Amino acid sequence: MDEFLISPDPKTARRPLVYIIILHYNRISDTVLTLESVQSLQYDNFRVLLVDNDPTHGITREILSQFPQVEFQKNSENLGYAGGNNIGIRIAIARGAEFLLILNNDVIVETDILTELVRVMEKNELCAACQPIVVYNDRDDYIWSAGTEFYFGYPRLYLKNKERSKVIFHDPVKIFGLVGCALLMRGAAVRDIGMFDEDLFLMHEETDWCIRAKKRGYGLFVVDTAIVRHKISASLVMFSKQYLYYVSRNWLLVAGKHFPLSTYFYVLATEFFLRFPYYVIHLAQQKKTRLIQYYLKGVIDGISGISGKGDF
Repeated sequence: MDEFLISPDPKTARRPLVYIIILHYNRISDTVLTLESVQSLQYDNFRVLLVDNDPTHGITREILSQFPQVEFQKNSENLGYAGGNNIGIRIAIARGAEFLLILNNDVIVETDILTELVRVMEKNELCAACQPIVVYNDRDDYIWSAGTEFYFGYPRLYLKNKERSKVIFHDPVKIFGLVGCALLMRGAAVRDIGMFDEDLFLMHEETDWCIRAKKRGYGLFVVDTAIVRHKISASLVMFSKQYLYYVSRNWLLVAGKHFPLSTYFYVLATEFFLRFPYYVIHLAQQKKTRLIQYYLKGVIDGISGISGKGDF
């Protein structure tokens, strides 16, 4: 399969091979826009692997014909974020990828992000992964995520809703965790740490992976010179039953897996006294209070250690 070769610099040696893994699920039009933006990347050694995780509304031959250089993997069922991306990661590593860019199918990339992300990774050999600044697609002067911070028992999006022009970074930022919509992973680190935990299925897989990376002595960075635009909740609707279930269950599973008992009880307390009222209020405003049952089911299953694809 041929590579994308975009504006190579003949004076520069070939850069490390990066595999861009785009996981498609729902909203083909968004996937097309993501693929189009990737074609404009100013990096001389990358390949694109499109993983179709949608057995009912998947990628058509007509779509593939628009992007003949894209490598394609069709999954027979929805394997979730973790399982779907792991399929792509296995293929990419087997084909010699030194770095893996995990990219949601509702993300639009700036032309220089690979150059900037790889530059930081090459300067910091103990960095397992990094991410760009993620801004809102329709408000690109405002930050959606500069990684995550541990805030009142939860991995809150760092600098969310801050005006980008007013935030000053002096170096790549060390952070609690990274978000999975645009995540550059070092292939060697993945071989050492392992891939995403497929028991989580959907949500907080990247948080779990980041915690595992830090336990093994790796660093995580946010690179402020790289920018992507994100259509928030295009694939997973905010406050849907799936969101409410997985967001509560999986964070409790991750906390129970990694934290000492005292921290786990702190997480539980903040879940009941902070996040539960938050979801009740927002669902009441939308006249959807019946959906709180899915949040509570997620909490119960998280405490009980029930994992995998949710049964609801």
